[in-house]
Amino acid sequence: MDWYLIEYLYPNAFKKFTDTMFPNMGVLSLSTLNLYDIKKLYQFFDKQGIYMNVEILQQNQWLFTVSLKNGIVYGPKQESKLSREDIETEGFIECFKILDNFLRHK
Repeated sequence: MDWYLIEYLYPNAFKKFTDTMFPNMGVLSLSTLNLYDIKKLYQFFDKQGIYMNVEILQQNQWLFTVSLKNGIVYGPKQESKLSREDIETEGFIECFKILDNFLRHK
């Protein structure tokens, strides 16, 4: 996960993430987030009303969809990836984008 890119492109969502997941200590350096288990992002985004679903179509063909609590679904518009980890990374970046848009318009 490229945390520098996320902080730069989606600053509102990144701040919400750090304030929620690290409320008492914050993030001292973005490089420390490289050790963060991105599977925990499922829980973070679920609490924000943004749900990501990862599925395999066939071997080495992974896709994701993102749905919102209001029923809107963003279908698989991306290229498939070879592994679950690759598609999760791409999907979570999309989730940060959606959350940032929501926070900016709130």
